[in-house]
Amino acid sequence: MQMQLHFGLSDAERAAYDAAYWVRDNREAFKALMAVIHRQVDMGNPCVKQGEIESYVRQSGLKLDVLGEFSHNRNLYPGLTRYMVMLRPRLARSIRFRKSKLDGIDLIPIWHEVVDPRTVFLAKDRFEAEHLVETGDAGAA
Repeated sequence: MQMQLHFGLSDAERAAYDAAYWVRDNREAFKALMAVIHRQVDMGNPCVKQGEIESYVRQSGLKLDVLGEFSHNRNLYPGLTRYMVMLRPRLARSIRFRKSKLDGIDLIPIWHEVVDPRTVFLAKDRFEAEHLVETGDAGAA
């Protein structure tokens, strides 16, 4: 994974940058992972667990190499899933979150700096995504 050096950052900020750089360098894999989780949501799976992602990828017919470094770096999962539900809040129907150092920082500016400054997020954080799902907001459909 290529990444810029960012000195003086907190662990949370570094984790957010790591996830953003992974997305930037693995856009197709990120889209494929999101599609796999969308499928789990559509199937009514109430809880997509990190350890089950590889199985879901196999079931979807994708090659496991689509996961790349994601399979080997378990520290990416919290950041990637937060970005996923911010982009597509309906994924919060199946993705369950544990408390994370990432919950205290604004992930959007990091994404805009690293991945794409034009990206529109439908939720500002995972909490808003969860709220949209709970309230049945159309943005989470």
